[in-house]
Amino acid sequence: MAAPVSFAKAILPLFRQVDINHMKPYDVFLDDYSWMSNAAAGKIGECKQYADHANGRSVYAFLTGECRPRMPLGGPYWHDDMIALYQRWMDDGFLP
Repeated sequence: MAAPVSFAKAILPLFRQVDINHMKPYDVFLDDYSWMSNAAAGKIGECKQYADHANGRSVYAFLTGECRPRMPLGGPYWHDDMIALYQRWMDDGFLP
């Protein structure tokens, strides 16, 4: 069985600094574990509301194209392995 996915070791390195900087003015903090793993309900922009871990789940929806505009804005978009790793991070419980 694979080791649980860590935000610091596996997820944060997937985000480019340009994407992190681009999203901060929109109050989207891709490099902030506390923000990404916030257990509260809510939503980002026009994306649907999630019952829990809304920030992390909403970012995932933007990364997959379920919510628009797709992230990272203008591409290149994440490949399937990156998306699957992010999904595992969520499935593993949003570990630091």
